[in-house]
Amino acid sequence: MQIDVLLKIAGIGLLITVICQILTRAGREDIATLATVAGILLVLLLVISLAGEVLAQTQAIFHLT
Repeated sequence: MQIDVLLKIAGIGLLITVICQILTRAGREDIATLATVAGILLVLLLVISLAGEVLAQTQAIFHLT
């Protein structure tokens, strides 16, 4: 597995956590929730692109079209 993708996901998680903590302490829970959802969507897009690569490699291995 590619370590850079794992580091990107961990970095996004840390960044979103810090942003949410700052926004929550500032009394902006609604914006903190939106930031959390945005972070989840960003990580989901990364995972979906990885799944596409895995499927493409599987097709190449088994010579599927």
